[in-house]
Formats: sequence, structure tokens, C-alpha cells
Amino acid sequence: MKLIPKLIIRRIRKEEFNQAIKIFDNELGKDKGIKNDILYQKFKEFPEFFIGAFLDNEMVGVICGFPRPDYLSMSKMAIKPVFQNRSFGSRLVVAFEKIAKGKYNKINVGALDKSLYFYKSLSGYKPFLCIQFKVGDYSKEDFNDFRIIKEYNFDSKNLVIEADINECNLNLLNKLRKKYPKAHFQYIFTKEI
Repeated sequence: MKLIPKLIIRRIRKEEFNQAIKIFDNELGKDKGIKNDILYQKFKEFPEFFIGAFLDNEMVGVICGFPRPDYLSMSKMAIKPVFQNRSFGSRLVVAFEKIAKGKYNKINVGALDKSLYFYKSLSGYKPFLCIQFKVGDYSKEDFNDFRIIKEYNFDSKNLVIEADINECNLNLLNKLRKKYPKAHFQYIFTKEI
């Protein structure tokens, strides 16, 4: 009789890094987010924030992040499709939070459209809307309908606005993307820890 394998959540090892990248690339796309060489540098600097979920020594999911000036970024998370909807993702998030607790005050994570409802389901995470656009395409005044929390220049060409929101759903994102086609909209979820 074969027993059901136990899920093990632990830091990934250097020799497992490429497995993690393969899961990220397969599930999130190769062109999404941080480039793999930069991610490897972050892995070398902050290995404690690269955590895998394993069944029978097979990596089935991974989460990673690294410190930013005023928060801890949960930069990527992915679960192999056959293992999704089994609470592995939420268990990875809890492990990530445990490592962060006491060292950081806040965790931020940018939600891809397909993961929006997952992040909405997590305990304690509150969304805000991140709006990024090139200076000249729009101005801050174009977004006066929003309750602006913070604004800053990402670089000399791009402005970022963080806005408080009443609703968090894909319909709203799609409406905003049609109304402001040259801007980038993404929900960011944040949790005080």
C-alpha cells in the first residue's frame, strides 16, 4: 500500500534553482517579471526567501522574494498545474510570511490577472491599484477620480500612482485598460506583518 506523500516546504538549494525557474517560466511565462539572471543574484543574496513545495522530492511549487527599501517583495509564485487548487500556494505564502516576520513590517505582491482571486482569498492582504505610465502620455490629473495614496517617479520617464480602491476585479482592470491604453494597471496586495 502506497501512502500519500507528505508536502514538504523548505528553502530551495542552489542545485534546485533551475527547477524553480522552469516552474516560473512554464506557469508565468518567460517574459513575466524579473529576468532569471537578476533573480539568481537575488537568490544568492537572499536565499531564505526562495522556498519550494516538494512531494516525493519533486518540486511542485515555488515562491520567492527579496527586500525593497520599505517592504518585502513577494516577487513570484507558481504551482505546477496538476497540483493547483490544493492549498499549496497558500501554504507557501504562510512559510514566506514566517521567515519575514520580525524582519520586515510589510509584504507586497503584484497580482497577475490570472492570480487575482488567489491573492484576494489570502488572509490579511489588502489590494491597491498601481498605475504606471510614461510622462507625456498622461498626467497625474488624468487620474483625479482615484484616491491617490502615493505617487513617485519610477525613473525620469515613468510616473507611478498608487490608488486606494473600493473594488478589486478583472472587469474594472479591463475598463481602465480600455480607457487608458498607454498606462499599465496592476493590483498590488499588501499585508502588514
